[in-house]
Amino acid sequence: MGNSVKFRLKLHIDEKRNKVVLAEAEQDFVDVLLSLLTLPVGNVARLLENHKTFPGVLQCYKNLNKSVADMGINHFETEACKTMLMDVRSSKDIHRRRLKMNMSYTYPTKFFVCPSFLKSDPHSHSTYSNFNSTRCRCGDLMTSQILVPEEEQVEEGIGNNEDGVFVNCRSSFIITDDLKVTSNSIAVLMKVLNDQGYAGFSDLKETLIDVGFEEVRTILGCLFTSEAALTCAFLRKTCMTRNIRMLSPPALKNVKVCSVEVYVRKLDREILYAECNGDFVDSLLSFLVHPLELACALSNDNTVLRCVGNLLRSPCRRAASVSLDLPNEYICSNNNLLDYSHQSRTYECLIPRNCGSYSSCTVAMDIDSSLLSFDDKIVCLDPNNPKIKSVTSSGCGTGFMKKNTKFIVSNDLTITPMTTSSTTGLLKKLQVDIGDLERYHLSISKVELISILKASLVSSSALTKGLSNLLVKKPKEEA
Repeated sequence: MGNSVKFRLKLHIDEKRNKVVLAEAEQDFVDVLLSLLTLPVGNVARLLENHKTFPGVLQCYKNLNKSVADMGINHFETEACKTMLMDVRSSKDIHRRRLKMNMSYTYPTKFFVCPSFLKSDPHSHSTYSNFNSTRCRCGDLMTSQILVPEEEQVEEGIGNNEDGVFVNCRSSFIITDDLKVTSNSIAVLMKVLNDQGYAGFSDLKETLIDVGFEEVRTILGCLFTSEAALTCAFLRKTCMTRNIRMLSPPALKNVKVCSVEVYVRKLDREILYAECNGDFVDSLLSFLVHPLELACALSNDNTVLRCVGNLLRSPCRRAASVSLDLPNEYICSNNNLLDYSHQSRTYECLIPRNCGSYSSCTVAMDIDSSLLSFDDKIVCLDPNNPKIKSVTSSGCGTGFMKKNTKFIVSNDLTITPMTTSSTTGLLKKLQVDIGDLERYHLSISKVELISILKASLVSSSALTKGLSNLLVKKPKEEA
């Protein structure tokens, strides 16, 4: 994890305004700063879970994480569905492990095949999974681990500490208070100072600080609360949460995804909860998987997370560092309405003659056929869908949750399987009478999902802020 690593930053501070004007940093720190963009937002919420400065930040995502943890396996399509949401992976996990400080808690990805892969015709069991609770097409659990080198798990070069993993040049860097990152130069310094009304450094105090894991974690939290992340992180004990305006829906082609029934309090028009099926829940749970930069890109609104947007547009980023895709196993038939790109990687496995051990196999994206000896075999390994129970249930497994289950989703995205106790308990908790509620039947499309996504990043009232525009359009019926 590299929790003991420290980076040296030079801050230029306007003490009269209590403001960080700019910071000077080395490549190693900027590499870590840019890596924050690749973290799945569900993992970001876990990182901030116990941070005393940000108790309410990403509350919707904290609730989604807790909902996954609290729900029994019987509500998920497979055991692997819960596992993959409890330990979310991203396409840049390997890259972050090359940094001096890795802000994510993920372990190296494991690969599993069917125990019969080497015992019988390997072509009959030619799939792999990253979860040992996945079943082969023959019905057996895929519990035999096979080694896939990290270099074979990515299509582009990974980079290293010396040349940079996420940065594209060896340099020192200038970072503005709102996290615009550029290579250090006299011209850049002059522009940054002039843009903020400074003729030089005479009005600024220079301070050297050491930045470790906790300080980077604080910067990460400030991305969601402030447009002055450095000032928020280093000069103030608490961050002022931004004012949240009602979010306008994006101008997109509407394609219906699912229907939900929402219950609205008449007094203040707040959506207290929604009743829905697994399709809507699958879409909400996919929010946990989004890399931070994908969540920002989908929201298509730089006013929501300005500092994240500035990092996204940094000219110092490697093109290969962009993380706008999801691992293939997280794609559901219904959540793909957000037009995710995704990785579906097929490997080749060289099986030596009389091979009796998986350690003797060589796995790569492309095996050099000149390496083959007499009676060696090359078998293609395709990814197995961990959301499908077995070959006999191919009609199912298109999402995380079982489709015949009804759920209750609260305004702050707490998800509960619908039972008599959960519905009555919710009404008691909200201290609301049935006569104080209005019921709306809503069709949820890409437009509404993106509105909920935008709201969930900056508010704990995701349903109200994301769907309120529909409440004035839909006929209502009293509960």
